[in-house]
Formats: sequence, C-alpha cells, structure tokens
Amino acid sequence: MARDKKTNSEYIIDTMLNGQPQRSPDITRMVSEASGKEIKIQDVASIIAKLSNSDKCDLGYFVKKKKTDRGYEYSLVKEILSLAPEEIYDLTRKTGQGRFTLDEALKKAPTLKKYVKAGNTAPATRRPGRPPRSAGKTGSLVMADTNLAGLLSSLVRELSAKGGLNVNVHLTVQFKGLMG
Repeated sequence: MARDKKTNSEYIIDTMLNGQPQRSPDITRMVSEASGKEIKIQDVASIIAKLSNSDKCDLGYFVKKKKTDRGYEYSLVKEILSLAPEEIYDLTRKTGQGRFTLDEALKKAPTLKKYVKAGNTAPATRRPGRPPRSAGKTGSLVMADTNLAGLLSSLVRELSAKGGLNVNVHLTVQFKGLMG
C-alpha cells in the first residue's frame, strides 16, 4: 500500500537529492514550501542530526556534513543518487518489513562501500540504551564506540584462549554523610 503523505525526513531527503550542499535555513525553507506547512528550523536541525548519524540510521554513512564560515552544509554523496528516492528513505529506518536495507544498497551501488566502515553492515548486536557510564574521574573509560567494544571483545577472547591474563583492580569507595 503506497503512502500519500511524506514525513519531514523524506522532505529533507528530497531537498538533498540535488546533490548540492545546503544549510539548515535553506533546507527548512524548501521543506516548508514542499510540504505546504511551516516547519521550524530547530526541527529540521534535529532531523538532520539524526539522518547524518550512522549510529542512528544507515543513511548517515552517505550524508556529508561540511563546516563553513556560515555554518554547516549538508549533502548526499553523489553515488547514492543512483538509488530511487524510496530506497533512500528506507535507509532512515532500522526496522520494517520489506524495507530497502544497507546491504541491498551496497549490492545495488557497490561504489557506496567506501563510505561504510568495515564490519558495520552486519545487523546490530548492541544492546539498546545508553553507553556505559564512567565509574570515576581518573582512569575510567566510556565505551560508546561499538568498533572499540568489538575489538576489545575479540582481544579478551584471544587472551582467554592463550591462558588468560592477570588483572589487578583497585577500588576505592567513599561514603559521605554517614552518621557515626
């Protein structure tokens, strides 16, 4: 069943299909004209932030963000323009039956592979939610990058297979406000 109403994300993608770099105010104006309704620039900026983030949607691999003296300019890489608009829209979705996936896009337009880092085409295996919190001030590590997490995971497996590794952990606990 074909949809007759586009989302704001789809209107934004439509403005980027010309391949020319554009700033948020220009995209906002074009989206407002195309949709026939007033769109706020902060809404467009929020959607563009999601669309250009490959952790949030697969289209993020193919959105170029360039800093200029007047702000950021956004555009799609020219190689993605060989895909149909509906296929490009589908790259903004993580789920959905029958959607056009990143793997399908890479098969249909192999030149797109250079924009996707190795190992990122496999289905997501990370747990939902926030990245782990830092436990303290110094010497703590926040692992938000799944590539780093995968690398560390394979390192631990390799060390375990070779006999293990001795690790010393020093923990300091401070209690404040105890009545004594």
